[in-house]
Amino acid sequence: MGEWVLEASGLRRRYGNVGVLEASIRIQSRESVAVLGPSGSGKSTLVAMLAGLCRPQSGTVMLRIGQPCDLWSLTTAERCRLRRGPIGFVSQFTSLLPALTTLENVMLPVQLAGGCRQAELQSMALQGLKDVGLEHRRDILACQLSGGEQRRAIVARGLIGRPRLLLADEPTSNLDNTSEDDVFRCLQELCTSAGTALVMVTHNQDLAKRCDRMLVLERGVLHEPGSINAPSPARTATTAHELRDDAADPQRRRLLLGGFTVALALTGAAGLATRAIQHRQEVARQSNNQLQRLAFSGLSAELTTLERMGSAGYLGTIAVENLDALQSLYLLPLDVQTYVQQGNRWNPFTATWSEASRGVVQLCSPETLQFELRDLPSTFTELVPGYLHVRVDVTYAIADGPDPEQNPLERRDSFFVYLLPIHPDVEKLAQNNFPGDPPLFIPMPPH
Repeated sequence: MGEWVLEASGLRRRYGNVGVLEASIRIQSRESVAVLGPSGSGKSTLVAMLAGLCRPQSGTVMLRIGQPCDLWSLTTAERCRLRRGPIGFVSQFTSLLPALTTLENVMLPVQLAGGCRQAELQSMALQGLKDVGLEHRRDILACQLSGGEQRRAIVARGLIGRPRLLLADEPTSNLDNTSEDDVFRCLQELCTSAGTALVMVTHNQDLAKRCDRMLVLERGVLHEPGSINAPSPARTATTAHELRDDAADPQRRRLLLGGFTVALALTGAAGLATRAIQHRQEVARQSNNQLQRLAFSGLSAELTTLERMGSAGYLGTIAVENLDALQSLYLLPLDVQTYVQQGNRWNPFTATWSEASRGVVQLCSPETLQFELRDLPSTFTELVPGYLHVRVDVTYAIADGPDPEQNPLERRDSFFVYLLPIHPDVEKLAQNNFPGDPPLFIPMPPH
């Protein structure tokens, strides 16, 4: 196998009684590892910690890609640069920009990283599309690709930077059996030929068995299949103080599009009007590389708090920050939408920006934006007993000046939380065995 490329020890990231309790993993160069586990077991949280997207409450993630380093000792910008090169990331959600062509989407991560000539970059992207059988779809808008084609394009994009390690979170989700096998075969063959180590989260045991190793995440503990999974009382005891800390200081949500996480996904693209698609495509093509890097890598956004507004609803706060001190960044909040999971669907509900968050913001220092959630439903899917599963989609216009010469770029971030209803069901909440009062909301990593 060769030397190791990643070693994580004692990882823990809990939200109430869900998440990761104890996870240690060592990945060798060129090997493939599958992580299995039931829904809600913390698989997405685990891969987000390994990718530098979700800070663990305890534990370490060591990388040996070049010089050994502690992933979580790096700055946000340094972790973002790793995800555009040595570490590849494939999200379980469709994360292509719908108004760009297939070729433009595959080129984007290396283009944002800079340092590569356009002709060389295009040649690399074309080879990537050829490797996944999509060279004939190079000029098709991403929103016009089939589900299987989109997944193959995401694989090509995840590998264009020739990463030493690829982290794939449910890369074959929502596909039929034939397409699922096709995408996994592409993924495995390309990683093998490139010498890239693969860590893949999946529900599919048949696919997992085709990897070099399998691990299981169960009751928050990562272990070998068949081994005893009995966490010690000292590890399972989560104090009321810990829960209050989680609620008061939730996990930072730096959804950098340069990392190609779910923040890149512009959901519902298939329903956009033709005029909107053409406009967004024109905007993307007219914007130069500097503005693209500013919009996709220069802006940090995190959902920091949700507070009750009596019985009327909730007040949410998003912290935004310009990570590039040498480049001006102006932001205009455009849209905020809330979705609640009901059955297998995300259904929309009312959300509005607060009056103070409707104008242009110059990000010279960290700022906050606030939005209001009202009239959330009384019936909903309960992945955590008694809690709504909520997604907040936020869209901004981004420019490098108050009167930009070129059209601003548009960016959308998605935040996921479990949210306590206005009128909670006490009996259902008791199933969670919280040691103290139930937290108002439980933030989730990008998924």
